[in-house]
Amino acid sequence: MTRSELQALYRKGRLHAAEILHDPMLPGWIVEFRDEDGVAFELTDTLGCPLSFSSVSDAREFIHTIADCPIQEDHLYRFFER
Repeated sequence: MTRSELQALYRKGRLHAAEILHDPMLPGWIVEFRDEDGVAFELTDTLGCPLSFSSVSDAREFIHTIADCPIQEDHLYRFFER
């Protein structure tokens, strides 16, 4: 889902958490938001391709432009940032 679509869901009270995950295709990080039922909404561009961030801090900053919610990080792959 695009940034504006996710912002609309957040304004409706549907998004409750965000998760920063290692991008399986590139050496980067992707973001998923979750609703109260655990349904995942992946952050994508307007073409539906996942947005990839070069660092966890970049992903975290972008999440805050969408929603003010708890953020979990996939610590298993943090060695990519060293």
